Amino acid sequence: MNNIINDRSLITTNNAANLLFISTVGPPSQAWDPDPYVKTWLGKGRRAPHSTSGMARQKPKEDNYCEPLWKAFK
Repeated sequence: MNNIINDRSLITTNNAANLLFISTVGPPSQAWDPDPYVKTWLGKGRRAPHSTSGMARQKPKEDNYCEPLWKAFK
């Protein structure tokens, strides 16, 4: 239980119970094949986690409205 629930986790009691059940009764994680789920995820147009095309990955444009003023002080 300490591996699933820690001081920082914001997990509900129901989700904690489900995760505990899976970890004790479920098959080992080595037996799970994630490939079909990943293909479905990407097939729906969602992006991969290493993609650089998302909004959060893009650098915001710098607003240089003070640049003429800075040049005047040089």
